[in-house]
Amino acid sequence: MDRPMHGKHVGIHLNRKRFKCQSCNKTFYKLISRKDKKRRMTKRLIEYIERESRKRIFLSIADDIGVDEKTIRNIFQDYCEREEEQLKFEMPKWLGIDKIHIIKKPRCVLPNIEHQTVIDMLDNRNKSTLLCYFTKCEDRERIEFVAMDIWCPYKDTVETMIPNATIVIDKFHVVKMANESLERARKAIRSQLTPQQRRGLLKDRFVLLKRKHELSDAEYLRY
Repeated sequence: MDRPMHGKHVGIHLNRKRFKCQSCNKTFYKLISRKDKKRRMTKRLIEYIERESRKRIFLSIADDIGVDEKTIRNIFQDYCEREEEQLKFEMPKWLGIDKIHIIKKPRCVLPNIEHQTVIDMLDNRNKSTLLCYFTKCEDRERIEFVAMDIWCPYKDTVETMIPNATIVIDKFHVVKMANESLERARKAIRSQLTPQQRRGLLKDRFVLLKRKHELSDAEYLRY
């Protein structure tokens, strides 16, 4: 198989000579430099699939070439593995561990906080996955600070694999918990008030969420 031309499938018929070794009696075919070693495809078709797979769906590429979608997926998987072997990220001094939801599933994201870049993204945020990842990181001792949310597997992994790093809890989660506690206290107090007193505290929730310097004089004296 070769790369498509003018929207048409392209195949190349090869007449290769077969040789026989006089020492071991094994037969072999003449090598073709432009043919892929693993598949009955030209190398330029493999390069074409790798390039197109970064911007198109596998099924569309398979229809253009005339092969099964699984073949396209396997070629792209080989390409990804080859790129991952060549691409090595250096562990930063300030590492972040966070999550992001992709396809309705939480994934673990590892950003470089100092340079505001993403180092890697893991399939999940389980402790076993994190331990396996950091075990392969030979330069993890470079990490001095780790910022994370309040998720025990993150903390346990860092304490096990990077014991000298200082753990910093993301302030977003701390503020969120403080706001939730404040809201529970507000509701508990309101439940003990009379209807007339509740009317006097209309929109009190929004006032409590404001910073002190954002309050008007009336709001400050009232609450």
